[in-house]
Amino acid sequence: MDFDFDHVHLVSADVDAMVEYFERVFGASRLSYNPDFRGAPSAVVGLGSMRVGVRGIRPGEMPDAVAPVRVQGLDHFGVVVDDVEKAAEWLTGRGAEFSVEPMVIEGTGRAIAFVRGPENIEIEILGPAAGS
Repeated sequence: MDFDFDHVHLVSADVDAMVEYFERVFGASRLSYNPDFRGAPSAVVGLGSMRVGVRGIRPGEMPDAVAPVRVQGLDHFGVVVDDVEKAAEWLTGRGAEFSVEPMVIEGTGRAIAFVRGPENIEIEILGPAAGS
């Protein structure tokens, strides 16, 4: 059985702001938008070969009170780039804020950084895996 990555799905209090962030900061393209998908707005943006789905909060849903500043069950998602430092400069110029500045993980040689997005989502920026 082979599996391939398809998408990440976020639930957001402000779908339009979340989508605009990915368009502005990451240069993502809006693939679809439905202002009323089963009671809430829903959108999909393309980010490289991956898709990020964003759905609004539906009537009667309550944001998770257990982890109000983090999405329970999702710590972060990662995107790979050829050069983390260069990507960080580009992202900074587009308004990205880093929760972890570019650094190299000791013992692996792999560069990483973390961008803090709207509603405290975390997006890891990774360099190529060692030996790739």
